[in-house]
Amino acid sequence: MNTLIRWLVVAGVGWGALAGGYHVWLQQHPHRLLVLLDTSFAMRDVMPRVPALLRGLEGQPYTVYALETDKASVHDYADRLRPGRIDAYAPRRLAELAARAAGAPFDQADEVILVSNAPDSELDALPSRWRILRP
Repeated sequence: MNTLIRWLVVAGVGWGALAGGYHVWLQQHPHRLLVLLDTSFAMRDVMPRVPALLRGLEGQPYTVYALETDKASVHDYADRLRPGRIDAYAPRRLAELAARAAGAPFDQADEVILVSNAPDSELDALPSRWRILRP
């Protein structure tokens, strides 16, 4: 019986140390999620649904979020998405957004999500690693 108790203690301490180490590593190396938001005229009708969609993306453990629109950067990597007040205006500029994909925060992102209602013909020219969410 003493052998079993010793084995359980050693196994419990070992697994606890591994779990604690992994937790610390994940906090220091979080998953970087870049959210791109199409703010063109065509998004005007669906823009009221976007905040709920963004809230649905949050809450993933060990994840930091950056938010960009097709016009400008909203915020760099942070623990939550803070869209503030984003209005749909001007023509769609997804080609310009794709051209900016070589710099920060794009090169730091582990995952890129584009929120857009653009037709598939416009989305085909975007990088293949981008995931498209339709509001």
